[in-house]
Amino acid sequence: MTGKASMFEWDTPEFRRLLAEQKPGAAFALVRKAIGLSQADFGVLLRWERSHAGRVERGEVGTLYDYRELTRAADALGVPRSALLPALLGTSGAGTIESRGSEGADDVNRREFGLTVFGTALLSVAASDVLASAATPQTVGDVHIDYLTKAADQLWAHDNEYGSGGLLEPALQQYALSRRLLETGSYNERIGSALAAVTARFVECAGWLAFDSGNQRVARQCYAEALTYAERSRDEARITDIVDGMQWQASYFGRVREAIQLSLRATDLSRNIRSARLHAMLSARQGVAYAALGDAREAEHAIARAWRETDRGFDDLDDPVGLLFVTPAEIRSIEARARSYLGEHYKAAAIYRESIGTEGSKPRDEASYRAYFAASLARLGDTRNAVTEGLAALPLLEGPVNSPRLVAELQPVRTAATSASGDDADQFRYRYDALATA
Repeated sequence: MTGKASMFEWDTPEFRRLLAEQKPGAAFALVRKAIGLSQADFGVLLRWERSHAGRVERGEVGTLYDYRELTRAADALGVPRSALLPALLGTSGAGTIESRGSEGADDVNRREFGLTVFGTALLSVAASDVLASAATPQTVGDVHIDYLTKAADQLWAHDNEYGSGGLLEPALQQYALSRRLLETGSYNERIGSALAAVTARFVECAGWLAFDSGNQRVARQCYAEALTYAERSRDEARITDIVDGMQWQASYFGRVREAIQLSLRATDLSRNIRSARLHAMLSARQGVAYAALGDAREAEHAIARAWRETDRGFDDLDDPVGLLFVTPAEIRSIEARARSYLGEHYKAAAIYRESIGTEGSKPRDEASYRAYFAASLARLGDTRNAVTEGLAALPLLEGPVNSPRLVAELQPVRTAATSASGDDADQFRYRYDALATA
């Protein structure tokens, strides 16, 4: 993720350097510490003796020089297998093939073939790992639940801050790990319920990340699977959140009747949940669904409910990390989307403008509001200001924020800029096209 922020140790130069220097134990120690695991807990995850994890990290034993063990450790800590390439190539420039002046096409082809072989070898380990774990069920305990919960929180927190870019693979990998533990592990009823709940969290998170990344088929599939695991754990709050995610996807892509039905279902499920933040979001999004249907009366009622919940204050300490993106500014931006559907385009643009520069906004939120505002101006026919505001949004999307969905939100500005002249329009077209095709 060149030029993008990362809160994952496996995506840092230090991690890649240690792998390239054949110090996998030290590299994985970085990841372990960042997650907040002790060496003992790490040993439990991998079924090592208590002291073995420390010896691995200090390089006193060669456990991680075995690719099977290396990939097993990566899976346990949620490290994408593509991040292991520096250990195979002996260079921290993972996954790159740079042509040197003295290197011919045959040399490059041989190295590409080598990368393919190594990549296939890494991926092929997965099947044998699954078979092995099925043959020898792993005892699952609180250490596993705590680790998986922290890993899920980390994914949600990173998305809240910077968007979905680069997160779908680790989310799906962690989902596969938790699902494998759920299906083949040995545990009591309490741990089983908690494991089903955290599995639902991972695949729900993967659904949102796929949605934000533009992979709608995977998003829809993930939400359906998440619902199954949440029902299994009887986690009403999780079920509500998943149904709302399904509703938002349906609304976003014009499946209006489906969105209304799912929204009503989410509202019904949430009746026993106290969170003002959750109820405000559900009501605001329901307002969007009704507005898209053309039902102004119900849309206004839903928006009013959202603001009543917002006025209660978003200070519930029990709100999950994945819900913390909901702020008064976020509720304003959702209302603005509803206003657009109701034909109140000037009012929508004014609301989007109010959201920009809100104190405490995270980079992804600021990028969202700027992109929405620019697009709303383009829809009003104000091309000059739309391009100006679009240019103000681009540095965030080129820098810390990685969200294909937000780039796509600027498409109306790109369309308007096609027939515009001047340096600003030229610059916007060039930079937008570079982002859209990255």
